[in-house]
Amino acid sequence: MEAIQCPFVYSRGKRCSGHIIRVEAFKADLEWNFNADGSWSFACGAPRSHYHLFCSEKDNHAGIREDTLKYYADTLPAGLWDKLKMTFSG
Repeated sequence: MEAIQCPFVYSRGKRCSGHIIRVEAFKADLEWNFNADGSWSFACGAPRSHYHLFCSEKDNHAGIREDTLKYYADTLPAGLWDKLKMTFSG
């Protein structure tokens, strides 16, 4: 699976060279369902709040700007939500 580029851009226009290594979801709705075959399945919907992204180079780029890597579902970097959903499909 291909890494997602860190979306952070420094004030002089230089992009961060890191990639996303962790995503924290705030106010996410998690559920486990008992299936007819006796197994359990896990589901996670999109959070009602927001996500914090963490970079391989600078963690969350804290101290540079407030809420630097804080995103809402409709503003996540391209392809990230699709990759995260893949982890819940099995």
